[in-house]
Amino acid sequence: MRTPVADALTDFARRFSCDAMSAQARERARLVLLDTLGCALAARPHKIGRLVVAQARAAGGAPQASLIGGGRATALQAAFANGALANAVDFDEGSHVATFALPAALAMAQRQRASGAAFFEAFVVAFEAGTRLKDSIDARAGDDSLAARGFWSVGVIGPVASALAAARLLRLDDARTRAALSLAACAGGGLRLQLGAPAKALHSGQAARAGCEAALLAADGVSGDPRALDHPQGLLAAFAAPRGVDGAPFVAMNAGELAFDAPTKIKAMPVCTPIAPALDAAIALARAHDLRADDIAAAHVDFQRGSLFRDLPPDEDSAPFCAPFLVAAALARRQATLAETSGPALQDAQILALAARVRHAPGESLTLDMRDGRRFTQKLAGVRRLTGADEVIAKFRACAAGALDEPDAQALLARAMRVDALAELCDL
Repeated sequence: MRTPVADALTDFARRFSCDAMSAQARERARLVLLDTLGCALAARPHKIGRLVVAQARAAGGAPQASLIGGGRATALQAAFANGALANAVDFDEGSHVATFALPAALAMAQRQRASGAAFFEAFVVAFEAGTRLKDSIDARAGDDSLAARGFWSVGVIGPVASALAAARLLRLDDARTRAALSLAACAGGGLRLQLGAPAKALHSGQAARAGCEAALLAADGVSGDPRALDHPQGLLAAFAAPRGVDGAPFVAMNAGELAFDAPTKIKAMPVCTPIAPALDAAIALARAHDLRADDIAAAHVDFQRGSLFRDLPPDEDSAPFCAPFLVAAALARRQATLAETSGPALQDAQILALAARVRHAPGESLTLDMRDGRRFTQKLAGVRRLTGADEVIAKFRACAAGALDEPDAQALLARAMRVDALAELCDL
C-alpha cells in the first residue's frame, strides 16, 4: 500500500543521522533548542505557566521527565506542560514547530534515559518533519487555506511530528512508526481563534503529549489505518482542502535538504510576527526624533488583523496579539521586550491612552501625527530575526532571568550548547 507522505516521514525518522548535518546546521539546531528552552522559562512566572506546571505535578505517577524550570512529572505530563510553556509568551522560533518538537523529544528521551545525541537527533527529526508538514498545508493562500478556515497549523501537524520523535527514541520499527503516525493523526486540530487567549499555549502541549502517547500505544501494538495521512479522507487532505497536499517538501527532506540548512526564524520580539516591522519602525522614529508619547496625536499603521485581532490586553496572554497596544508601548518605551508584554506595562496609563490613538491604516509604513503639526513616516522593513549565537544567548539569559538564578541559567546554557555530547540527557 503506497502512502507517500507517511512512508517519507517514516524513512526519514528511522534513518536520519546528525552525522549528515553540516556544522552550521548543527549550530542552528542548538540555537533553536536553546531559544525554546528560554521561552519556556520566560513563561514559568505567567499564570498559564504556573497552572500547567502545577497540574503536571499533581497528576502523580512516576517522575520520568523534567519540567522546564524545575520539577518532574510523567513523560506525558511533562510533554504537555513543557509544550504549553514553550508556546505561552509567543517569543519562540517563528514557525512554532520547536514548541512541540522539543518537549516531545525531551520527555521521551528522559523516559528512555537516552543520550544527549539521541535526544538531539529526535528533536531534529521532529523539527524537520514538522517544518515539511507545515509547508505542505500552509503554502497555499486563499479562502480555502488552513488559516482562512480558522485552523492553526501547530495543532494540526504537531502530534504527527511529535510522534516521530517519540517513535525514534522508542526505536520502533517501520510498521510501528507508521502506526504511531496514524494514531497521532487522530489528535489533529487547533483554532486560530485562541491566539491571544491562554488556551493558545495548549496547542503545543497537546501536540507534544499526543505524539508521545501515539508512539507509546504503537509500541504496545495499537494500530490505525495506515492511510491516515495520505488518503483523500486523511489528515492532510482534510486540512489542506480540495487542491491536495504538496509532496515536494517530503521528497526534498529525504534527499538530504534540511530546514536547518537555511537561516532560522528566531524572534527578536515577544510578539506575533506580522506586527514586528511596525514596532521596529515605531522605535526608530521615537529614538531618532526624541518623541514623547503624550505629544503623539495619532499613529497610523496596518494592524495585520489576520493574526492580531485583539486591541487592548486584559492579560499577558493577549498582549502579543494586540496591535494598537504594542505600537503604543514601542513608541512610549522605545523598545519591545518581555517587559512591554507583561506586568505593569499592561496597566500603564500612558501606553493605554496612546493605544486609543493608534489607527488601522493598510499599507507598508508607519505614520505619526504630532500635536504640534509635524508628521513623521517610516517605511516598514522586513521581519528582523536573531541569527548570531551571541544574540540568541543574550535573549536566553533575559528569558531565564525570571525563573532561574544566574548559576543555574549559566549551567543550563552551557549544557544546552553541547547537548549532543551529553552521555545522558538527564544531565541537561
